[in-house]
Amino acid sequence: MATLTFWGAAGGIVTGSNHLLEVEGNRYLVDCGMFQGTKKVRELNWQGFAYDPSEIKALFLTHAHLDHVGRIPYLVRHGFSGKIFATDATRDLAKVILYDAFKLHKEAVERGREEGAEELQYTEADIEKALSLFEVVDYGKLYTFDEYIEFRLRDAGHILGSAIFEIWFKNGKTKRKIVFSGDLGQPGQRIIRDPEYIREADYVVVESTYGGRIHPDKASTVLEFIEILKHIGKYGGVGMIPVFAVERAQEILYELNLLVERNILEDPVDFYLDSPMASEVTRIFERYSKYYDEDALLLLEQGDQPFRFKNFRVITNVRQSKRLKNVKRAVILAGSGMVTGGRIGHHIINHASDPNSHIIFVGYQVPGTIGRRILDGERTIRIYGHTVHIKAKVHYLQGFSSHADQTDLMYWIRNFGRGVRDIFLVHGENDQREALAQKVYLELQKTPKMPLLGETVYLE
Repeated sequence: MATLTFWGAAGGIVTGSNHLLEVEGNRYLVDCGMFQGTKKVRELNWQGFAYDPSEIKALFLTHAHLDHVGRIPYLVRHGFSGKIFATDATRDLAKVILYDAFKLHKEAVERGREEGAEELQYTEADIEKALSLFEVVDYGKLYTFDEYIEFRLRDAGHILGSAIFEIWFKNGKTKRKIVFSGDLGQPGQRIIRDPEYIREADYVVVESTYGGRIHPDKASTVLEFIEILKHIGKYGGVGMIPVFAVERAQEILYELNLLVERNILEDPVDFYLDSPMASEVTRIFERYSKYYDEDALLLLEQGDQPFRFKNFRVITNVRQSKRLKNVKRAVILAGSGMVTGGRIGHHIINHASDPNSHIIFVGYQVPGTIGRRILDGERTIRIYGHTVHIKAKVHYLQGFSSHADQTDLMYWIRNFGRGVRDIFLVHGENDQREALAQKVYLELQKTPKMPLLGETVYLE
């Protein structure tokens, strides 16, 4: 008998990916991520696991974003000692993200700001042990884990090293196949290759972050970005870009490199990357050019460094960051991507009251975060104890999203045809899941399931 239980990214909760696959009494996990968003959602991080981590034989890790890896040290703390299967890039990125998350967790606990956690929930030693459990696997190769499980990774095209997992499991005398999409990227994304398509499966677990939306095309997004940059150069404002340290920061730097070196901008603008974590991640990107697409590889062959260009500076310390209070005609990339912490909050405090400035969102904003509140129209907010009246122009450049939209998701799902037994929609707000479910039904006459948090389904 085989079952699948959705312990995260279900029931309308976008984050906290954590799926428990049980086969003949053996337990395996796909992702173990942190819950992000509203206070109620964040409190789920410290409620413990509904299963015994010591009984988990293996963890299949789709990629290194915090909402997919953030609770791994907590899992280790409570007894997990199995193997963690991931690409080499995911392993290296996870190391950066886990140590950064621990730093923030420790600071929050010390200040009494971590909901539900009055003491540290894990230690650096737990992170070190977690990292020792990683076993690097490559795209395209079939691996046998034990007598019940075989698996293969395919490129998800979401971030560097991100993977779709194809898992074959024994169900009695029958072999079944389940596919976990992880997060899927949109085709044509900068730097990395497009998502791979899979032709058959018995069960499919697919993300639905943008299941009801169509992204603006990339060309129109770049044109809008250019107009914002030209406005900054002409009128002397400051562009504040809250960036995720992994992938989004590098994609924006790549885009800026193209615009600057092709002399697209009319007036000089200074660019700053004010994120130690994003700087470290960029160095990892530079090490793993084997994951680049053809265009990025061509730049390298031509001697162009994709993340370095004129008038660009990496901020290396807090003193330099504070000096950005006085800049004009500048663009500052800083974390966090949802304005839930990091240095971007200070830059918003310093510059958001200027009507010539711009706050430029380039990624998904989880409900309850400051970023989402600004995007939804709030113009008086509290950040780090300061009341900020936002007069800067607010933009959402969805064409830079690293998530597939409804069209992309349907193209990916459509490849499985009507032979798939069940499709499970996860990692999406309920309206997005429902919109995608309707689209799937219209095209495939298949009604996808929308699992609740903690719901168990039988895989026949």
